[in-house]
Amino acid sequence: MKQSNLATKITISVLAVGLIAYLVFYIVRGWQDETVTVPAYSAVIQVGTDASGIVVREETVLSGSGAYVELIPSEGEKVSAGQTVALLYHDASGQATSQAINTLSAEIEQLNYALSSGTDTTDTSRLDAAVLDCITDLRSLTASGDLSSLEDSTLNLRTMVFKRDYTYGDHEAAGGLAVLCDEKESELAALKSSLSQVATSVAAPASGVFSGVADGYESLIDLVSVLDMTPSQLSGLLGRDVAAPGGTVGKLITSSTWYFAAILAEEDAKGLLEGRTYTISFSYDWFGQVDMTLEQISDPENGQVVLLFSSRTNLADTTLLRVQTVDIVTQELEGIRIPRRALRVLTETVTDEETGETTETQYTAVYTVVGTQAELQRVNVLYTDENFYLVEPADPDASRRLRAGDEIILNTTGIYDGKVVR
Repeated sequence: MKQSNLATKITISVLAVGLIAYLVFYIVRGWQDETVTVPAYSAVIQVGTDASGIVVREETVLSGSGAYVELIPSEGEKVSAGQTVALLYHDASGQATSQAINTLSAEIEQLNYALSSGTDTTDTSRLDAAVLDCITDLRSLTASGDLSSLEDSTLNLRTMVFKRDYTYGDHEAAGGLAVLCDEKESELAALKSSLSQVATSVAAPASGVFSGVADGYESLIDLVSVLDMTPSQLSGLLGRDVAAPGGTVGKLITSSTWYFAAILAEEDAKGLLEGRTYTISFSYDWFGQVDMTLEQISDPENGQVVLLFSSRTNLADTTLLRVQTVDIVTQELEGIRIPRRALRVLTETVTDEETGETTETQYTAVYTVVGTQAELQRVNVLYTDENFYLVEPADPDASRRLRAGDEIILNTTGIYDGKVVR
């Protein structure tokens, strides 16, 4: 009995000691700072300078008079010489007739497609599924009250039904479709005849790219005048209040090469070379980047110069641009992005072997987690931002160097090379 009590007491004592050790361990651990890490990753930073300028093109303004204007091509669409680019109506009835013509033309096109493909071998199960999908779409449109595409959906259902009938050998359906196409063609011819009496067409005088907006700069600047522009003249043009002339229905851009003339401080333009290609980043009316060739740098005036860039790409994307503020990218830096908090500025003592003199120098570094320990990695700063640094290894050939994917330690105190952090 006594031996049993003794064993019980020993067991309880061991458990108590273990519990106390457990509690002490976690209390001490709670007092210590946890190691906070973030991953490092590769990044490319574009370095450049802001500049204000103007887009210059070879442009012909298109004009005409009418109470209602209907533009035929889309913005930035290529057109040929003599092609109709706009219809001018004297009243609203003419515009309504034009809309009816467009709808009827689309309907005839779909019906002709159904007629021409009626004899093709078609999977009937797929046609049945397509008919059911069309019915479901119609039900969804009517239930939601969205009638914007109801007409197209109805026509699509009718086309699918005709094709299904052909597949099952219903020749009467084919005959009915042919009669319907003839009726629609006659109706379309009558509408086109009436439209010619109430509408005036505007044709493209030459081939080019169409834009539905004329802003008034077309008559103020062209390639010939911009070649001789001084910084003060271009600055005056950029600050000028310009309005499009009355009666315009758009413009035609007749050259595939377009230009951007920008004002830049002479100091910022140092290092830019004529004939070299630079990336121009647009971020106001259009977000995009265009590689443009620097054609000319003007003579300096009051510490400023005019830069003239050219490009043969992205014309359709930039037809609506005129006065713009852009970023001229002069350099791309590739490195490893780290938080600002992770960079350490450290001091080391260097002894000259010949003279024995010692000097203190500073260097930049980060700490990474390698296995269970903190490891010091020396780096060079390539770029500084408000929220991050772009760095590179001080010795890119070293076996111990910072790499993308490494765990960067953010703790600012108590970290040293070789410290066990895990």
